[in-house]
Amino acid sequence: PATQSVRSIKGLKGTEVAIDGVIYDIADFVHPGGEVVKFFGGNDVTVQYKMIHPHHTAKHLEKMKAVGKVNDYKPEYKFDTEFEREIKAEVFKIVRRGREFGTTGFFFRAFVYISLFFFLQYTFATSTNLNSTQGILLAIAFGVSGATIGLNVQHDANHGAASKKPWVNDLLGFGADLIG
Repeated sequence: PATQSVRSIKGLKGTEVAIDGVIYDIADFVHPGGEVVKFFGGNDVTVQYKMIHPHHTAKHLEKMKAVGKVNDYKPEYKFDTEFEREIKAEVFKIVRRGREFGTTGFFFRAFVYISLFFFLQYTFATSTNLNSTQGILLAIAFGVSGATIGLNVQHDANHGAASKKPWVNDLLGFGADLIG
């Protein structure tokens, strides 16, 4: 459109992102993964976009409102190289198409990690006669249980990889708040 502006990356507003040198206004964009996409406002998100949405085409970008072009855009990486295709082929040997989201095993582990966390928290809060060794061991176990939530459940959820349903990812992503 004729109303598009040409600006530098530093001139992006907080509700704008740049992808491949095109500026998009995401203020009113409803992202299927939730509002987390708005945290990227004011930045060139080409790399993040292509990593998270490797199969998207220009047609997908039409869902966002293009408002300009970046005059100083320089790609940080080369995409669709022979190396990238080889790595993807190896990954898809392990992660089958259509199974990119949390499996039954993932949700079972998430339940176990979260249950363990609350059990240890309850034990710590209600134990009145622990000696120092027991207290230290309980504190270590509590820390490890928090780490398993952070490194497994919360991490995958905040990347939108736990579920196709944004509210499930949001709920499990609260693990970061839960573990501090």
